[in-house]
Amino acid sequence: MAVYYNQYMKKLIFVVFLLLFSNALFAEQVDERVSEIESVWMEVDETEKDEARTYHFLQLVKDITAVVLDFPAHAEPLILKSAILLTMAQDASNFSALGLVNQAKDLLQKAVGINPKASEGSALVTLGVLYYKVPAWPIAFGDNDKAEEYLLAALKINPVGIDSNYYYAEFLLEQGEKDKAVAYLNKAIAVKIEKNDPELRIKLKEQAKARITLEKMS
Repeated sequence: MAVYYNQYMKKLIFVVFLLLFSNALFAEQVDERVSEIESVWMEVDETEKDEARTYHFLQLVKDITAVVLDFPAHAEPLILKSAILLTMAQDASNFSALGLVNQAKDLLQKAVGINPKASEGSALVTLGVLYYKVPAWPIAFGDNDKAEEYLLAALKINPVGIDSNYYYAEFLLEQGEKDKAVAYLNKAIAVKIEKNDPELRIKLKEQAKARITLEKMS
């Protein structure tokens, strides 16, 4: 079980990093405070697991919660808070990790209720991944039908996104729908990379190419 959690947590963190840094636009004051917390979060995530790391994560949660309270009409602080909680889940025990994932899910759903288009639909994609990666009831809330619902909603908002197409393709592959999945992988590959795009978007596009090659060989 511990190995399983570690695998899906790493996948989720990759999704979160990719989606959060996809040219999200905030109101100026929100942007300044969220960006500052994002920067600290990224620095802390690079450190080794220890008591100081845990302390810094808890402080980040406190800081972003203050932003959430100051700007209740904005979805972006909720998305960042969910990302911090998911990062903390990497270090936690299985039971605690699941509790943090549940909290992150609730925040993402609240963010979608405020503005599903925030961060190019990142909350929807992340929810989709959560629902098809975590275990199903009675252990957790995993649900393939809900996963597909969120992923399709993300595609409706961002039909030409690398992330929205790639993760729906990945979901389809796990459901055994290879031909349909390949079509979405090709859409992810076809997205033009801009000069200032985050490196993770480039890596995800390369990952889509690798999956295409793998499926052709299988």
